[in-house]
Amino acid sequence: MPPQIDLAIVLKAKAGDTAAFRQLVQVYQSYLYSVAYRYLGAVHEAEDAVQETFVKTWKNLSQYRAETKFSTWLYRVLINHCLDIRKQSVFRAMRNLVDFEATDQVSAYTTPFTELAQAELNLAIQQAAEALTGKQKMVFVLRDLEGLESAEVCQLLDLDETQVKSNLYYARKKMYELLKDKI
Repeated sequence: MPPQIDLAIVLKAKAGDTAAFRQLVQVYQSYLYSVAYRYLGAVHEAEDAVQETFVKTWKNLSQYRAETKFSTWLYRVLINHCLDIRKQSVFRAMRNLVDFEATDQVSAYTTPFTELAQAELNLAIQQAAEALTGKQKMVFVLRDLEGLESAEVCQLLDLDETQVKSNLYYARKKMYELLKDKI
């Protein structure tokens, strides 16, 4: 979960302060990358999505309303961009399978065997997640992999709580069916 940044910094950035905007980028960049990578599954696509999210954010910062958490608003920009990417057939044709290892922290007490097992599990999770529908995958990534609260997922995806719970239920059920022999 990303830390919440002081509203004064957001308002300075909204007023055109590039130093304040740089602070926003520094605070949220890794969190956005984690979501983008887990949803898109490719390092370069995730990096491009994060960069494009910050460009869109800078251009549209005047539309940000202070009654909304900035992180929620920023995640929404990223999610919309990721959904647009997924709709492009070119993306599907060019995408290579890459595991989630790039976003995971490696324990200091790992062995080659445990690293290999973790890499295989990460790849299996990514491949299984590809079988989910777009909404199911985004709910699964935000809720289970990123640890966001249900209310925030509702707000980010513009879904009601029942829809989030339903998509998460079916995503978990499908993931279990696809992974039960691998774990």
